Amino acid sequence: MSGLIFHHESRTCFGIMVTIQLGSKCLSVADAGALAAAEHRRGNIQGALEIYDVIAARVPKSAEVHNNRGVLQQMLKRYGEALASYDRAIALKPEFANAHFNRAVILKLQNRFEESLASYDKAIALNPAQAEAHSNRGSVLQDMRLYGQALASYDRAIALQPDFAIAYNNRGTILLCQGDMAGAEQMFRKALELKPDFSDPRHSLSTMRRFQTAAVPEVKEILALLNQPGLPAEQREHLYFTLGKIYDDSGLYDEAFGCFQQANQIRNRSVAYSADKVVKFTDEVMEVFNRDFLGRRQAFASPSKLPLFIVGMPRSGTTLLANMLSNHRAIGTAGELLDMVDYATRLGEIMGNEVPYPQAAKQITPGAAGYIIRQYEKRLRRNIQRDVAYVIDKNPLNFRHVGLISMLFPEARVIHCTREPLDTGLSNYFTRFRLALDFSFDLRNIGHFYREYARLMEHWRTIPTLKVMDVSYEKMILDTENTARAMLDFLGLEWDERCLAPHTNPSPVETASQWQVRQPIYKDSLERWRHYEKYLGPLKEALAAK
Repeated sequence: MSGLIFHHESRTCFGIMVTIQLGSKCLSVADAGALAAAEHRRGNIQGALEIYDVIAARVPKSAEVHNNRGVLQQMLKRYGEALASYDRAIALKPEFANAHFNRAVILKLQNRFEESLASYDKAIALNPAQAEAHSNRGSVLQDMRLYGQALASYDRAIALQPDFAIAYNNRGTILLCQGDMAGAEQMFRKALELKPDFSDPRHSLSTMRRFQTAAVPEVKEILALLNQPGLPAEQREHLYFTLGKIYDDSGLYDEAFGCFQQANQIRNRSVAYSADKVVKFTDEVMEVFNRDFLGRRQAFASPSKLPLFIVGMPRSGTTLLANMLSNHRAIGTAGELLDMVDYATRLGEIMGNEVPYPQAAKQITPGAAGYIIRQYEKRLRRNIQRDVAYVIDKNPLNFRHVGLISMLFPEARVIHCTREPLDTGLSNYFTRFRLALDFSFDLRNIGHFYREYARLMEHWRTIPTLKVMDVSYEKMILDTENTARAMLDFLGLEWDERCLAPHTNPSPVETASQWQVRQPIYKDSLERWRHYEKYLGPLKEALAAK
C-alpha cells in the first residue's frame, strides 16, 4: 500500500494581536494554538478542532489557521470539510505549498486522481525540495497506473531524501505488480534496512514466496516486534497478517488461524459493517434495476462492446481469470478500476441533485450518462497500446452495479467468477484488505455479505437483456482449456493458446494475488477451508441464514 503524508503548520499565527476566549480563559492566538497542539498530542483531535474553530472565527484571514483546521478535519475523516479549509487557506495565500500538498492528499483519498496530481504539481513548483510531495505524487500516478512516471517521482524523492523508507517501499510495490520480483525484493529489503519496524515491506516480502517451514528468521523478527510494548495497533495487526501467512504456508493451521483472528479483530475495530444497510442497498438495486426497467434501451446508451467486466466476490479468482483472458491478443486490461463504483456513488452529484444511488439511475439525464460513458471509455483506453476488441475492468465489486453498466453499455459482456463459499470467505478473512471492504474482517460479516452478493447475482440472472456468463473458479483450475474456450466463445473470439499460460502475462497486477498469478496454475487453493473447518462455524451459520 502506498504511504501518504500530510502537513501541519506548526508556526500558527504568531504575532497576531488578537485574544481568543476559550471557556473562562482569555488567550493569545499563539497560546490557543499551543493548547490545540497539546490536545492533538493527547489524541483529542475533536477537542483540538473545536479550539481551531474558535480561532478561525476570530482570525478568519489566517491561511495557517485554515490549513491546520483542515488537517484536524482530515484526521477525523471529514474530508469535504477539510478540502474546504485547504481551499480557503489557498485563497488567502495562493503560494502556500503545504495547503496545496494537503489538498492533494484529500483529493487522492476521494479518488480524484487528476486533481490530486495537479495539486501536488503546484506544491512541488512552490517547494521542489520536499521529498514527501514527490513520493505522494508517485502514489497518485501509481493509482493511475502510470508506473513509469510514478517510478520517476519515487526516484526523485529518494534523491532528495536517501533514507526515505516509504519511497523505497512504494517503488517496490510497482515492481511487484509489474512482475519484477527481484527488483521488488531489493526495494522492500532496503525499506526494512532503513526502518526495521516498517510492517508494509515485511508483509509484501512474505507474499512473494511460499514458506516451507516457520523456522525462519522472519518469524523471530515478527515475534520480537510483537513483544515490544506500545506497538501501534495498525502495525500489530499488519504483523499478525504476515505471521499468519507464514504459518499457513508451513501447514501450522492452528497457529495461522490464531494470527489471522488477532489481526482481524484489531482491524475490525476501525470499521462499522452494517448488515441492515447492505440488505437495504441490495433491495433498492433490485427494485430499481428490474426486468422492465433494464428491458428498455436508453437513447443515450453506448453501442460500444469494448468494456468487459469481470465481477464476483473478492478472492473468487477474478485476477486469474483476467490474466487468462488478457493474454489473448484481442483483449487488453485496465486492471481493477474504481471508476464505475465512483460514478454510481456520485450519480446524483453528477446530475446536480441530491438523489442517492440507486434511485438516481431512474432520473439519469442524457448529459450525465454521456459524460460517464465518455470518461469511462477514455479511462479504459488510457494504457492500452494496441487495437483490441475488449478491455477488462476486473473490479469484483462491480457486481453491485451490473444494472447501471447495462444502462450505459448494453452491449458489454460480464463474466461472473464463482468460487466455493467457504474457500471464498476464508480467503477474504486471510487477506489484509483496505478498510473500505468493511465486511472482510469478521467471519459472520463475510458470510452475510456473501449471501447478499449471491442474492443480487441471482437477480441479474433473471434479466434476459443482460449478457452475463458464470465461470467456476474450480472448473477454471481443473479444466482450464475447456473453460477458456467457453469464455472466448461467449466473447466471439478465436482460440489463443496463451490463455492457458496466464503466468506469462506481462500486464501489471495490483491485487493481493500478485505473486500467485505469476506462477503456473496450481490446485493448492481448492478446498483450503478444510484445514480450518473447526474455526468456520460463524461463517457457515451466516452463509446458511435466511
